[in-house]
Amino acid sequence: MFTHELTVQPSDVSCGGTLKLKNLLDYFQNTAGLAVQDIEGTTTELIARGYAWVLTRYEISITGKLPSLDEKFLISTFHDPSHGYNTLRVFDVKSIDERPIAWAKSSWLLLDLANGRPVKPVAHLPEINSRDTEAISPDFQEIKDFEDEKILKSVDFHVRFHDLDYNSHVNNAAYFAWVFDECPVDLMTQELKFISASFRSGAKFGEKVTLNYSEFEKNIFACKIIRENVKKPSANFILEWR
Repeated sequence: MFTHELTVQPSDVSCGGTLKLKNLLDYFQNTAGLAVQDIEGTTTELIARGYAWVLTRYEISITGKLPSLDEKFLISTFHDPSHGYNTLRVFDVKSIDERPIAWAKSSWLLLDLANGRPVKPVAHLPEINSRDTEAISPDFQEIKDFEDEKILKSVDFHVRFHDLDYNSHVNNAAYFAWVFDECPVDLMTQELKFISASFRSGAKFGEKVTLNYSEFEKNIFACKIIRENVKKPSANFILEWR
């Protein structure tokens, strides 16, 4: 297991003084990159070898109070590449004194950039098994779809330049920020308890996207992200609030 100590910076906190969800996800991604840097190289080195990682599933449980400005905290991570084309990765967030803060699990595909198809990581990155591996359950919470007549709120906008990542697609943390900010709850009084996402395709710069929300139960919402001229949702989310 790889563990990284971080400090919450002024740019990372919300108006409530605690770490923003988007910045927590950025920390996850950066920590994962540090964990595998000696194994598969940096992101630019991996791309130079002809590969890129693509996120397919993500679920995050907020189990305690998120760290505040200037507070130090720990992110521990390990991965499990033994699921065929899927590599699973877990993140465990704790305070310096071991208080639980958050837990997350994600699933990734390794793409061959020459043909855009997934390949088995253990065959193309054999060093991936060398360390920080533990068994991870492949099960994720089901994200149910809903019909148009169940839409509670709908929001249209266009993908912005700063939503994009190095691969010129919308970064996964940006999707979470969209869905969080537009969810029809009082963000000043309610706290996120759980969020889960399933990704099918990536939106690009300038593309029109629509966020449609439905409420399944009290404080439990579903959201699907629709790209213009694409029939199936680009991503589906479930959010549970305290």
